[in-house]
Amino acid sequence: MKRFTILFLFVFFMITTSSAEHIKFMGVPVGGNVAAFKDSLKAKGFIYKKCFKTLYSFEGIFANEFVAVEVLASPKTKQVCKIIVYFPQKDTWKGLKSDYFRKKNLYKEKYPLDKDFEFFSSPYDEGDGYEMRAVSLGKCNFASFYYATGGHIMIQIDEKQRIKITYEDRENIKISQSELDQKALEGECKINCVRL
Repeated sequence: MKRFTILFLFVFFMITTSSAEHIKFMGVPVGGNVAAFKDSLKAKGFIYKKCFKTLYSFEGIFANEFVAVEVLASPKTKQVCKIIVYFPQKDTWKGLKSDYFRKKNLYKEKYPLDKDFEFFSSPYDEGDGYEMRAVSLGKCNFASFYYATGGHIMIQIDEKQRIKITYEDRENIKISQSELDQKALEGECKINCVRL
């Protein structure tokens, strides 16, 4: 009985501990209030640029490149839920594709790859000479998804001809969605109440 109790407590502790873990960005847990996270980024040399509602913009050095970083927080409790890193634009398909695969392989060394896909949507194909046009039109579908402790990471080529890396915290994205849903319901109630 004593062994069973100890085993039960150990399993309970492991479940509780693992569910409370947050994904990390540059060694900083993506958890807690956005003000503390902003201070952590500033301490790492990032420059705060601006804020729009729950989106906070920074610039700084990440992976030895000058990048733009967006920090998204939940609307009510201001819990950090997502980090988006934008790398510099590339001028050529060869440079953009090379950068994508370099970053993909770099992340694959640290995180387990969940899934990936790399293709162009019709009427574009790789090798047709119109790859960068396809990228700017959203017809380039290059993305890799990784498992990370506390969340997941996605690397992709975006329409602005650059690499975009997204860190999403599993727990805080749920909090953010719940707060957004509640805000939508409250807004609907206000509209209905005004009409009565």
